[in-house]
Amino acid sequence: MTKNNLSSVQAHVLDILHQLIELFEKENISYYILGGTMLGAIRHKGFIPWDDDVDIGIPREDYERFLKECNSKLSQYLKIRTYNDESYHHYYYARVVDTRYHIKRKGSIKEREEELWVDIFPLDGMPNSKIKTIIHKIKLLFIRLLYHMSCFDKVNIKRPGRPVIDRIIIKVLMVTHICSSLNSTKLLNKIDKLLKKYPISSSKYVFNFMGSTHAFREIFNKECFAEGTKYDFEDMRLIGPKNYDFYLKKLYGDYMKLPPENERNIHADEFVEKEE
Repeated sequence: MTKNNLSSVQAHVLDILHQLIELFEKENISYYILGGTMLGAIRHKGFIPWDDDVDIGIPREDYERFLKECNSKLSQYLKIRTYNDESYHHYYYARVVDTRYHIKRKGSIKEREEELWVDIFPLDGMPNSKIKTIIHKIKLLFIRLLYHMSCFDKVNIKRPGRPVIDRIIIKVLMVTHICSSLNSTKLLNKIDKLLKKYPISSSKYVFNFMGSTHAFREIFNKECFAEGTKYDFEDMRLIGPKNYDFYLKKLYGDYMKLPPENERNIHADEFVEKEE
């Protein structure tokens, strides 16, 4: 264990987070801690003890500015990874990685290594019309399904809470190999175009499309976020959704109740090396 009784991975991720928050404040980039990071802040005042990642959401306008302008403003060993760069990164959302450290991902069909990371999600608006919302959701779900088919060997099949239909599709793909012709980058470009269609400024809602296995669980009225509120997280004070109780109940139900032990290592990761 390292400082503050954190694991090695948590301590290194916290170092990334320190630098990111300093950069956000310097560049006036709005952000919110999300998902398990928000849950950890409320329930544990820091990392969930058995978890090791950090989820941050940035409203789309600032998210695009962050990707465009901030890579050169990070330490030399920190890099922004996106799906359309030339790295191994295949996720729609971005990551800030520490190139000195690797993580072995054991939860996917094919075991692989990735650099230590903090996840950065874009937050987008939704149509205000109910009919347009339904159409928007159908389009996004269909393209997301194709995307998952295109890279199903990298999907975390051990992740708790994954819908039964997702598990069935993964099994079918493993047997049939019918997705070899799908292009992940082209599909993510289509998702990107759709998500940018409805700015938060003209929407009643804000959502994180790629933050959960349940695509539309993270849709919230803008008032839930508002200007945000600061919460304790390890040795930091981080901005999260203003209405944390409503936010966490929607994502986790009884969020103060600890999950079963067999569901506590959702990423199935192993800290494997430090590059000198």
